[in-house]
Amino acid sequence: MALATDAISFEVVRDIERFRTLQPEWNELWHAADGGFAEHFGFCHASLMAEDPGSPRKLHCLVGRHTGRIVVIWPLLAYRYKLWRYLTPLAPENRSPTNMLLAPECNNEAVVNFALNAAIKSARADVIELWRVPSDSLLCQCLKRHAMTRRETHERTYFATLRGETDWDSFCRSRPGRDKNPDYAKRKLAKHLEYDIELLDRNDERAASIVDWLVLNKRKWAQDKDIDSRWVSGESSGKFWRDLMVNETYEPGMFRLFALLHQGTPLAALIVGVGHRRLFFLTVTYDLTHAKFSPGTVILDECVKWAFDHGFDADFTPGNEPYKVSWSGKQSYQTSSILVMASAWGSLGYSAKTFARQLKSRLTGMASRGLPAPKGAGDVPQ
Repeated sequence: MALATDAISFEVVRDIERFRTLQPEWNELWHAADGGFAEHFGFCHASLMAEDPGSPRKLHCLVGRHTGRIVVIWPLLAYRYKLWRYLTPLAPENRSPTNMLLAPECNNEAVVNFALNAAIKSARADVIELWRVPSDSLLCQCLKRHAMTRRETHERTYFATLRGETDWDSFCRSRPGRDKNPDYAKRKLAKHLEYDIELLDRNDERAASIVDWLVLNKRKWAQDKDIDSRWVSGESSGKFWRDLMVNETYEPGMFRLFALLHQGTPLAALIVGVGHRRLFFLTVTYDLTHAKFSPGTVILDECVKWAFDHGFDADFTPGNEPYKVSWSGKQSYQTSSILVMASAWGSLGYSAKTFARQLKSRLTGMASRGLPAPKGAGDVPQ
């Protein structure tokens, strides 16, 4: 039975110690709601630990209770930028997917809209910026129906439906764009060096050093591909992945590390999130000096096989890399990144910024054609 909104009381948790006390109830709700990796307590806490000490972004976690039991969690950060107050997800600065965590009886539009308004009111927010919200989610629908959405971009997230499949070889042959069986890549690598693929958890003494290796080699990979990513190159990414993988207070078994090792030395590494029915591929990299032997492909293929063997579907998370398109059979779902004006002041600021940008573009065009600028144009703030 759906809960009425007047049966839910909200509080905002801003203190880190109070936030940590939520973990047992948070984990219970996450399991009941079949939550995604980005709504898991460990992921959110690691995100908070990765924030720079001087960051203006502060904890603003909305918690809804019914008869004392947590039924709604929306992990957020609040900050001020110039003259406006912002709300954004409690997540790393890599634009991870986001959603509300709702008990089954709260999975209705009235509760989500009630929580949305409670978050806006508690933060006195002018602007809400959310990344990669599932487009078919109640949160996305409420944002577009009850708030002033000014910008929305769409992306596809690829996934492979593995549950119910029984023949691995037949499944591999059914994948588009794969002219080679996964065993081909494994044989190619094995011709040149011996290797093992291991699945590690936080209790393995090698986990921390392999995570550090992953972070370092991800940066090398980004430089090699000429990818300018503040997240990959910054210190926050290392702090985040390290805390996520080795913090002993988190629920065990949720985040795991696949490592392809040659005589104990990593050649590729992959971090995954383990949900109820889905295995989430979070980040992967490989040693560039062995790129021609495809260790990255081998570890990705092996992880898909692990999901197949253990009854999980594979969620490849945002991105359109060839392996995601191929393994998914082009199956995907849509996410929406949304900028919402939560107040009249926010709408006014957005309109002024848009006008200034359009005027600047117009003046640039006129200057390129040798035309005089309109009178008073220099008085417009940029």
